[in-house]
Amino acid sequence: MLYLVFALFFSTCIFITFKYFEKFRINILPAITINYLGASVLGYFSRGQATSISALVHQPWVFLALATGAAFILTFVVFAVSTQKVGVAMTVVSGKMSIVISVAVGYFLISEPLHTLQLVGIVIALAAFYLTNAKRSGVQFEKKYLFLPLLIFLGTGANDSLMKLSGVYFPRRNEIEFLTITFFTAFLLGLGLMIYNRFRSSIRVSWKDICAGLLLSFFNWYSTYFFIKGLY
Repeated sequence: MLYLVFALFFSTCIFITFKYFEKFRINILPAITINYLGASVLGYFSRGQATSISALVHQPWVFLALATGAAFILTFVVFAVSTQKVGVAMTVVSGKMSIVISVAVGYFLISEPLHTLQLVGIVIALAAFYLTNAKRSGVQFEKKYLFLPLLIFLGTGANDSLMKLSGVYFPRRNEIEFLTITFFTAFLLGLGLMIYNRFRSSIRVSWKDICAGLLLSFFNWYSTYFFIKGLY
């Protein structure tokens, strides 16, 4: 339970940071890419043991980590945009509702028992989503952005499910090493998108983007680490 409390705290810090991106004119893609570089560095030096990079990439769970990294960066970009366009409340609740997906994956794919507490959590999440939307009548936002919470729901559910499956199929895997590969994969994909966009536009990476990314990397690493620790 304590792990999940820490995960919730650092996740909230992420949403608050995203909220200020627009105010301080932070470029989303560069900041998120640097965030994943910083998070992978944190992971690499948090392992507490000397392991070569070659040994890491030859782990049996590496392909699952690569898939998780791809899902991570795509969902994280949507998180940043959604926080700015539809607000923190709806973004957070949409992400937390993804428990429906991870519970369904656990029940149907790995025959995980469905407990009463999980059902109660799902009902609360659905009620929270309804109440959050019901109270938005006085808030002005563009309806065209309402697809963002849906993408967050699906993306976060995919992230949680992939991490759950990694623990089930590879129970002896090192969580820190798994997350390090995951974050570094997300960084490489983000870097590729930045290079692609660089040829299409004149977007420049500023010191503000770098600082925002490094701050985000701290929150992101610990929110994900404590979440995956809290799963088991």
